[in-house]
Amino acid sequence: MPATKPKFAKRPIVGPLGNCLARLKELREVWELDDGGVRGDADPLWFRGHADAEWKLTPKLYRLEYREADENEIRHEFKSRALQLIQGRMPADEWEWYFLMQHYGVPTRLLDWTENALIAIYFAVEGHKADRDAAVWALDPSWLNRKLRRGIEGVMLHDWSEAQSYLKELEDAFSGVKITAQLPAAIEPPHVDRRLSAQASRFVIYGKTQDLMRAKFARKTRGRRVGMIKIPKAAIPSLQEDLVHYGITAATVFPDLGGLCREICDKWRKE
Repeated sequence: MPATKPKFAKRPIVGPLGNCLARLKELREVWELDDGGVRGDADPLWFRGHADAEWKLTPKLYRLEYREADENEIRHEFKSRALQLIQGRMPADEWEWYFLMQHYGVPTRLLDWTENALIAIYFAVEGHKADRDAAVWALDPSWLNRKLRRGIEGVMLHDWSEAQSYLKELEDAFSGVKITAQLPAAIEPPHVDRRLSAQASRFVIYGKTQDLMRAKFARKTRGRRVGMIKIPKAAIPSLQEDLVHYGITAATVFPDLGGLCREICDKWRKE
C-alpha cells in the first residue's frame, strides 16, 4: 500500500514567536525600508521589549520615581565608586562612562534598544507572569535622526559634534552648563562591555523631551516610523518556550557567570 502523503495547510500555522516576527517584518514593508543591494547595506530596525504594553518610551531618569534625581551627582558617584569594580578596559571618555552607567541600570537619559528582534522579545517576556499584555516596539533610527533637522544621515556616533549638546563634561555640568538638545536622537555606543555586544545594544539619547511618543513628529500617524506590537498575555508562556528552543536564553543575553546561573535556575525551577 503506497505511503499516504502528509496533508499540509495552505497557509502554515506558526506559533506566537513566528507571528511576532512576521508582524515586525510587515513594519519594514509598510515603512518601505531598503533591504540593500549588497550585504550590510540594509536599513536597520531597532527593537525594544516592554513587559507591560502600557509603559511609555521614557528613559529611567525621567520616570516618576527619579523625578528629583540630580544627574550630575549620579554621574559623579558612579565614576568615583566604579573605578575599583571595572575588570575590563576603563571607559575612555564621558560618553563611555554614560553608556556603562545605563547598561548596569543607573538612571540616565538613555533608552536601550537592540538590532536583534529576538533579544527584544526576550526582554518583553523574560520572567513574565503572563498577568498583563507585553509589547515590542520597533523604530527606524534613521527616520528619528532626520527629524532632528541637523543633517544627520543614519545613526549618530557619540564623538560627532552633533552629539555634544546631549552630554556635557562633568566639570562643565557642575559649573551650570545645561544640555541644549530638545529631541531624542538615535546613537550607536562603543561596546565598552560584553553585554552591549551580546545584546546588539543601541540607544536613544534624550534631550529635554521626556517621552518619545510626545514629540510632535511622533504624534503624527502619517509617515511615522515608530510603532508597537502588542503581545497578548495568553501568548507569553508559549513565547518563553519558543525562545529557549531557539537558543535565546539568559546565558546568551548575559554572557557572564550571572547569566549562566540564571539560565540553570530557569531550567530546573518548578513551575
